[in-house]
Formats: sequence, structure tokens, C-alpha cells
Amino acid sequence: MSPPEQPKPALPNPTAIVLLVTSDETLASRVRAMLSPDRTISLHASQSIGDAEIEALEIHPTVVLLDLDLRGRTPALDLLRRLRGRAETANLPVIVLGNAEETQLRAAVFDAGAADYIEKLPDPIELRARVKTQSEAFNARAERNDAVAAIGRLQRQLRDATREAEEARLRGGDPSEAGKDAVQSRSKIDALTRLGVELSRIHDFHLLMERILSEARALVGADAGTIYTREGDALRFAFSQNESLEQPGRHSSTRFSSLVVPVSARSIAGWCAMSGEMVNVPDAYQLDPSVPFRFDQSYDAVTGYRTRSVIAMPLRNASDVVLGVLQLLNSNRASPDGTSNFSHEDERLVEHFASMATVVIERAQLTESVILRMIRMAEVRDPAETGQHIERVAGYSLVIFDEWARRRGFEGPGFERQRDRLRIAAKLHDVGKIGISDAILKKPGRLDPDEVRQMQQHTVIGARLFADSPTQFDETARDVVLNHHERWDGAGYPGYVDLDGRPIVDPATGLPRAGGKRGEDIPLFARIVGLADVFDALSSRRAYKDAWGEDQVLEYVRSESGRHFDPELVDILFARLDEVRAVRSAHMGD
Repeated sequence: MSPPEQPKPALPNPTAIVLLVTSDETLASRVRAMLSPDRTISLHASQSIGDAEIEALEIHPTVVLLDLDLRGRTPALDLLRRLRGRAETANLPVIVLGNAEETQLRAAVFDAGAADYIEKLPDPIELRARVKTQSEAFNARAERNDAVAAIGRLQRQLRDATREAEEARLRGGDPSEAGKDAVQSRSKIDALTRLGVELSRIHDFHLLMERILSEARALVGADAGTIYTREGDALRFAFSQNESLEQPGRHSSTRFSSLVVPVSARSIAGWCAMSGEMVNVPDAYQLDPSVPFRFDQSYDAVTGYRTRSVIAMPLRNASDVVLGVLQLLNSNRASPDGTSNFSHEDERLVEHFASMATVVIERAQLTESVILRMIRMAEVRDPAETGQHIERVAGYSLVIFDEWARRRGFEGPGFERQRDRLRIAAKLHDVGKIGISDAILKKPGRLDPDEVRQMQQHTVIGARLFADSPTQFDETARDVVLNHHERWDGAGYPGYVDLDGRPIVDPATGLPRAGGKRGEDIPLFARIVGLADVFDALSSRRAYKDAWGEDQVLEYVRSESGRHFDPELVDILFARLDEVRAVRSAHMGD
């Protein structure tokens, strides 16, 4: 009788997933033999550049081994750049396999975004060590990004848990309410602290308003709210949200952005700004006659809304200057007496939140003021670059990016920071026109070929404005400003040039790279802004043309899909056309 067969040990889950890109079958076999002794390494091989891009998205490798001789050196470097240019693979480490005599190409390889360079073929132990080192670093970065995304999930879980605990208390559940309330209060403060980290990374003033207001509403269970910014003796609706009036995900900022409230006792927000004191009233229509302020019913009259409970908090900086007011309406959490008032705990939370938000708003306003100066400079120089045009291009760009990200399941703090940078960069897309002569910018007709060449330099001039700053915002602005006139088919400009406008030499051939960037060589945000810019330019009157009708514009955009424009972005534009129209309607004027 033979002994029972022993169970085989379970294979460990691979911690390194390698995508080998080579058309050399001998090389593929030797690499497989070198990596196979380590069971924590899983190897996938791809023989073509196109398949490699798709497989990088499907198998989620932790490292790519790229053969520099794959159909020649230039295609391999182009693949490397495209991997770097895609949001999904931007941080994926690529180890290039090259020959010993190709040391002159190392600088080009690293410039294109490689993480490492190995001469073919290395010692097997060295290859495994480098693969595992790069994979571990990639996994560590991915875990950090997951942790950041978890902040958003934690905040939602916190709100759900708080609501459920409150409902249980009202049903007469656990008698130890004091302890529960203390824990909930501490949890909310912790959530505010985490939120503060996220807010500090947002540069765009308008997106900052959206995040502040939505989080403040969520913390205290408010149905609606407004952030006012102070402009002299008036408060302007900087941003407003109203769950009862708006569809999910839609905000009423454009509808009420022109409303102004005087800094006076004629309204709750006005008195809050004037006195610098917090206000908390259970019913705005039944104010105690002794209070020093009144309730302005104009908002309710316009919208049909019924304001009840109101909490208003001044946004006051360290110099005791009131920058604005955060006002929240209609608590949706019933009290034990059956009313729906904002509690004393809500006051403390909003006060804590407002003091934190004021510091961030002050910084964001400084950033916004610098950007507005740059935009106004371009606007003064070029009659076509009106403020309304700039706002529309930024608005269209966000609509397109939101759908692009939704299709890929992108969300959370990382997505918001990308959205933040896109909006600012879109506003600055033509800032380089400050370096173009008035004779060209203000010519009342079409430009001759030499003038066209001079005009095209605005992309390089603008990109140079962001050359010496290392922040992600500056990198995004530089990419958009330099590349928003590139075409999907490679017929755009300025092509492969450095920030001095000189052609970039292809290290594989020693010759300047000819033509424009094409396809996904063009950064995503530049492709988005390029489409938004053309769409708005065609829809608007210029010195050399009348505005096209919408049908004519859409017909042109559709005909240029795959030629001028990224086909997926064109599809998105048509899918979100109602939102694009809403942006245009909100920013008419030229």
C-alpha cells in the first residue's frame, strides 16, 4: 500500500507582477528562466507595443521590463513616454533592457521616464533583486494612494455611523448616550483634521468652496448652505448648494453667483459679517424681536425654498478680518423635542471647521489673485481672450474630464486634486499671448504665414512661465499651455521642442524629431483643453469670423474625431452635451 500523497505547499501570492515587452523570443525565454526560481515573481510577456499598453491596463503589473530593441529604439522610447503620459500607468516603474554599447542612450531613457537601466543580460540574482525592489516601491506608493482615497470613504462611513447612532438614540436605544456622543464628537474632530490635510492640497478657489461647503453640510446635517465672500461692504454668493432644489451632484453656484447681500443687519449673513459673531436661529421666519438682525427672504422668494433653521459663522482670519460667511440652512436631524435645530455641538464643529477653512481660503485667494493677474494680462493683450471665454473653456474641460474619470472609476482626493489642477491650467491655456505683438494679436483679419508662425510661439512662451517651478500645478499648466494646439493626427504645433523652442533631438537617430505630437503622446489635459478651446472659439464671434451655429460646430467636431481630436473625448463631449450647454449659458458675453 503506497503512502498517502502529501499535499503540495500553496504557492505564495506574487508580490512582483512583471510585464516583459520584447519581440525577441530568445530574450523572453532567458528572462523567464532567470525569474522563475522566485515564486513571488509572476511574468507576462508581450511581443507588440500596442498589446503592451493594453496589457499594462489589464494585468496591473508592478514593473515593466522593456527591450530597447523592440522594433527599433524609437518605438520603445515612445511606448515608455506613453506609459508615463497615461494616468493609469504614470507611476509604473519601467526597467529598460539595453546593450552595453548603448550607454549614450541612458540619458534619453531616463529622460523618457525609465526607473532603471540594465544591460542585457544581467546576472539572474541582480535581475530578480531589481525587479523586486522596483515592485516593492511601486506597491508602497499604491498603498499610500489607497490610504489617501480611504479618507473619503472614512468620511462617508463616519456620516453614516453618526446618522445611525442618532436614529438609535431617538428610538430609545442604548442609555449610555453621553459616552456615545463623546465618541462621535471625537470622531468628527478627527475627520476634520484629516479633511484639513486634503483641503491644504487644493489650489483652485472655486473647487475649494465646493469641498468646504459640502463637508460642512455633511458634518451638521444641513440641507443647504452658502459660502459668501466679502467684497467691500457686500457679500457675494461664492458658492451655494441646496439638496432640495438641485439634482444629485448639481450645485446652484451659477444661478446665484450674481446675488449680493449688503453687510448690514438686514440679513443674518450680513449681520454675521458686520459683527463677526456666530448666529444660530431655530426658525428664520419667527425671529425673536430682540435680535439685532432680520431675515432677508429674497432667496426664498426666488427659489420657492422655505428656510427654517440657520447657522451662520464668520470666516475670520488671524488679523480679525472677516473674509466671508459660511451659512448652513435647515438641519435634517430632529431633536428630542421634535424640532430640527442646529445644536450647540454643531456650533462647535462649524467654528472649528470655519477657523481651519479660513486659513486655507486665504491661501487659495492669494493663488487665485496671481492667476487672475496672468489671465487679465492675456485678456488685455488679446481681444479674443475674454474672461467669459476663459471660464467656458475651463468649464467645458471639467465636464469632459469628469466623464473621462467616471468611465475609469476614478474618484476620491486624488481625482479632486487632478480636477483642481486642470481647471487652473485651462484658464491659463493662452497666457503665452502676453509675449506676442499687438500688431498680430489685434489684427482685424486672418494672419499671413509668417504671422501664424509668430503666433504659434505663444505656446512656448507660456510654457516658459512655469519652467522653474517644481509643483504639480506648474507641471500641469506647462503641459497644457505647451501642448493644447497639438492634434491627434500629429499635424499640430509646436511639436517636439524644448522650452526655448528648439527641436528635441531623437537619441535613437541623432536627428530632430519632426512633426507634431500625436495621439497619447499629447498629455491628456492638453487634449481636453484643446477640444474645449476649439469648441468655444467656433461657437463665438471673432474679428475674422462670425459665430458658428451649434449644429455646424458639432458637425465639425465630429468630422475631426481621430484627426484633430482624441476620439474618446469627442464621444464624451456629445455624451455630456447638456452640461456643456449649461456652462455656455452660464458664461455668455462674447
